[in-house]
Amino acid sequence: MFLFPKIMLKSITILSALGKQEAERRFETLLHNLSHPPSFTTVRVNTHLASVQHVKNLLFDELQKQFNGLNFPILQHPDLQDVLLIPVIGPRKDIKQQPCEVIVGAQCGNAVLRGAHVYVPGIVSASKFMKGGDDVSVYSDIKGKCKKGAKEFDGTKIFLGNGISELSRKEIFSGLPELNCLCPSTNMFIIFFTGEPPFLPESFDRILLDAPCSGMGQRPNMACTWTLKEVMSYQPLQRKLFSVAVELLRPGGVLVYSTCTVTLAENEEQVAWALKTFPSLQLQHQDPQVGGEGMLGAGLSPEQLKRLQRFDPSAVQSLDRDIGFLRDASIEDLVWLANKDCIGFFIAKFIKCKSTQEEDL
Repeated sequence: MFLFPKIMLKSITILSALGKQEAERRFETLLHNLSHPPSFTTVRVNTHLASVQHVKNLLFDELQKQFNGLNFPILQHPDLQDVLLIPVIGPRKDIKQQPCEVIVGAQCGNAVLRGAHVYVPGIVSASKFMKGGDDVSVYSDIKGKCKKGAKEFDGTKIFLGNGISELSRKEIFSGLPELNCLCPSTNMFIIFFTGEPPFLPESFDRILLDAPCSGMGQRPNMACTWTLKEVMSYQPLQRKLFSVAVELLRPGGVLVYSTCTVTLAENEEQVAWALKTFPSLQLQHQDPQVGGEGMLGAGLSPEQLKRLQRFDPSAVQSLDRDIGFLRDASIEDLVWLANKDCIGFFIAKFIKCKSTQEEDL
């Protein structure tokens, strides 16, 4: 499923550090891996409600039911004690495709590859004579070309797997109106409040700025829908939010900046900009250090890059993994794989050393 368009890699810094051939290899690996799901499903346990072991036992029992007694290893992350790791098996290559087809949208297809069921809103097309209870093959319309309600589709589609239809085609496309409005009252008033946020400057001890971003690290992503203009629009918005966060953070407070994207402009370049714009900020080491160091190209020093955490989907070659692989691999190897073969993510941690009001004097 190599679905991203061919893009030329033009970062001079990366090309100089890695060499053109290695840089291109990593870039091709990144594009390939982004269209495939990670090797593990991650579950974080709310330990206020249940112990990690209790949730682990529940998951183990459920997987035993779903996979007919197959022994699935569920791992507790050694550095993140409230995190459980469930390995993903696949892609499976011995699945027989059914004559009855269901076409879903690209976003629905992404969710299916992470284990979701298919619900009616995600279905775009179904075979003409599909009935409830039929065995069906599910495909993703990655280019968005299939018309709603079509009886057949010969365009570009990706096979996701097989399932059983709970409804007939007629029931799915019955033409019933969607209930978009649940409050038909005409006596409603909408009031807009304007003014400054109700927070005093330097009143927060800790701030997590999980900024809006292009989301280009999400996996799997089987449809490249972004324009360059859209991707570039996030950097100025992130900087506006960052400026507000610094103003609200008290001296000695901690600011964590994170995104779920892989672009240099939204990650390392933002760190370099923040350190230059706000002398009161210092970049801090993160513990635990699960991800890799930051990427070259933003002018940060090697020491500064080591203080960042970049989870890079290109860090490991994507391979088909079956139950035999899980039996043969050590726990250490599986944890290493879980840390590397994940979504694209970025984390930077800052501490505010002095008041921004002092800087303005």
